[in-house]
Amino acid sequence: MKKRDFILFALPFILLPFSFLLADTIIDSVYADPLLDGQICFSQSGQFFFVDNWMYDMFAGDLGDNGIAPPLNSDVNSYSRSYISFFLPEIPEGYLVDSVYIRLYQHSSTGNSGYYQTNPQDFPVWNVPGGDTIRCIVSHIDYGNELDVGDWEKGDNGNPYTYQHSIGVMTESGENGYRFLDVTFSVLQDYTLSRDKTQYRIAFDGIDTDWDDLYDNVGFMTSSGHPYDEIKPTLYLFFTNETNTIENSFNQNNLISLSNYPNPFNPKTTISYQLSNNSNVLLQIFNTKGQLIDTIVNEIQNAGRYSVIWNAENHGSGLYFYKITTGTQTATGKCLLLK
Repeated sequence: MKKRDFILFALPFILLPFSFLLADTIIDSVYADPLLDGQICFSQSGQFFFVDNWMYDMFAGDLGDNGIAPPLNSDVNSYSRSYISFFLPEIPEGYLVDSVYIRLYQHSSTGNSGYYQTNPQDFPVWNVPGGDTIRCIVSHIDYGNELDVGDWEKGDNGNPYTYQHSIGVMTESGENGYRFLDVTFSVLQDYTLSRDKTQYRIAFDGIDTDWDDLYDNVGFMTSSGHPYDEIKPTLYLFFTNETNTIENSFNQNNLISLSNYPNPFNPKTTISYQLSNNSNVLLQIFNTKGQLIDTIVNEIQNAGRYSVIWNAENHGSGLYFYKITTGTQTATGKCLLLK
């Protein structure tokens, strides 16, 4: 796929609800390339690889009967690693990369399950010493313009095509739903290297199989012909105006600073801000559709530093914006809820 074709998979946000962001932030989103995302499976008993990048889903972990040709579909100690690739849009003139997130939809998860297993778990269980410390991680890699069996080790420590072995944990829960990962550093590195793509591998770190003849895997939706755009792998990019950033405008009005910690969070985060003058303060939370979902503060406050806790227990995983208004001035921040 040539770079000019990326627009076929780009899905810009409808920015009207985000009118309070337009002066400083541009949001873009790009689907994973359906020709490049998918999985590589390895048969432990047959000692061969199988590339699958046309199915609706991709897996990481032990696989059993996964619907592909024998003997892999009868090898319950086969193993799979997932791969995703996004074409990078051009950075808008006068803007900088502020932050970037991958969003995947996890549609399945199982542990110690099998035909004769009566007590399966909802998340992989690795029956090896230290198995409870094995994580489903994402590695930043370069696997080029085609997914093939030679890409199996890309992501391993020491491999020349591994930019970073682990940039974070993709999932730790058996609950189906969206998973987000901050990949800002990796995308900045790709832009610096003048790469037209940013590419990643998803795998359980340091293990292929625990040889217990049971299924231990997680599954994510792919872009390969799936009719539901909202669950395709998506890269969210936030570009900030380099000459008029929110941070630079803080010292020019009543608001001195605005931040939240921890970020990502679950389910509570503390939003902190400082006022230089007495003011009526309105602090609100918005979802990615621009819909108001919470009002945290709406009162007159004296000059000083303030902290307020937002409890997102009743909201789903995802990206949220918090907007503070002091008089005629506004500023925004973003936070990531991971459940």
